[in-house]
Amino acid sequence: MRPFPTFLLAATVALPLVAAAPAGPMQIEHPWSRPAVQGSNGVGYVSVTNTGKTSDVLLSVSTPAAQRVEMHRSMVMNGVAMMHPVEGGLPIPAGTTAAFAPSGYHLMLIGLKQPLALGARFPMTLKFQKAGAVTVQFQVEAGAAAPMAGMRH
Repeated sequence: MRPFPTFLLAATVALPLVAAAPAGPMQIEHPWSRPAVQGSNGVGYVSVTNTGKTSDVLLSVSTPAAQRVEMHRSMVMNGVAMMHPVEGGLPIPAGTTAAFAPSGYHLMLIGLKQPLALGARFPMTLKFQKAGAVTVQFQVEAGAAAPMAGMRH
């Protein structure tokens, strides 16, 4: 058995853990999640920028790490924090960014099939109406809460 070349190992380790991933005109940046135990629900956060000239729609998200993934939006109405599912997909007009972030839009991982341990990675597939499906690696991080987020120009 031949030993693994040291320079290849060093190059592999030097690769960034979380990088931007292109999906046609859809630029996907900083996919991350918080730690969670198996059997509970988890959450996913990511920024998706439509660099194209036409609108697209994020139709669905899936992962083998959970039974299903739902797109949700958190908001405060009359002083009460509420979470609503995003029905029919999330439009992402040309030149805008959909920010899935704490206290705003987020990806709810329902029924985790595995624990999400700090530092772990797992795949999620984002399915767009025009750009198609793209799978990115989410990294489990200890993230701080952020102000309300959502669509921005």
